[in-house]
Amino acid sequence: MVKIIAVSAASLVVLAALGYLLIMGAGKPISTDLSIIGQGKPVLVLAYENFSPASGDALNRLRHVRGDFDSRLDFVVADVGTPHGRAFANRHQLHNGQAVFLKQNGQPLGVTSIPADEQELRSRLEAKLAAVE
Repeated sequence: MVKIIAVSAASLVVLAALGYLLIMGAGKPISTDLSIIGQGKPVLVLAYENFSPASGDALNRLRHVRGDFDSRLDFVVADVGTPHGRAFANRHQLHNGQAVFLKQNGQPLGVTSIPADEQELRSRLEAKLAAVE
């Protein structure tokens, strides 16, 4: 009986973990390849630091809307835990959880926070895209 309960509990934990990963977008991670900047498509770069609540929250909010913007906008993470990501964040004066919107040619259009409200996030992204299209 104890064995059945243990197996059932472990199965539930595994299912919950898989559901969490699918919802959080683990199937398609956001790239850390900053070399795509200036290659003809606008890019939103998030300054991200592991274990930072602000960074994690901002990343999750971007994952929720990314699918609707992928064809018009690249999403990239500048991992400030790496020298290249830290240099990028410093160059654009980004703090954890902030993002910079870059035009097709790589020129910055502005630094922004990632709004908690999904509709506000979508509106900001649409406004930035309208300014460069």
